[in-house]
Amino acid sequence: MLNRRDFMSGAATTVGAMTVMTPGLVKAAEPTVSLNVIYPNQDGAKFDIAYYRSTHIPLAMKVMKATSVMLIEGVPMGTTPAPYAMIAHFQFPSAEALQAAVANPAMAEVRADVAKFTDIKPTVMMGKS
Repeated sequence: MLNRRDFMSGAATTVGAMTVMTPGLVKAAEPTVSLNVIYPNQDGAKFDIAYYRSTHIPLAMKVMKATSVMLIEGVPMGTTPAPYAMIAHFQFPSAEALQAAVANPAMAEVRADVAKFTDIKPTVMMGKS
């Protein structure tokens, strides 16, 4: 069992890197870099989730050669709409891999495809986890 003091000690020593926690174990994973595409939820906006999942994401993964992608679809909390329609968290093994992905000329095709599933202007954030 991990007590509070051990938890806080482990958490404090892993700032800036993802921490994987299991009972009795605190282990820091190797940091990765990410490209996060965040679509704010807006009244009247369109977002075709089926197209996004079946066509856009496979195209983006093919072009960017990301290690993985996690899709987080916003859901309402009771009567309160979700603040975001979708968040896509693409992971890359290094900053160089992310830079190569963003610089790939085929990214123009990925960007042009956005109009086929949404009229929301996404926020793009690079990150480290």
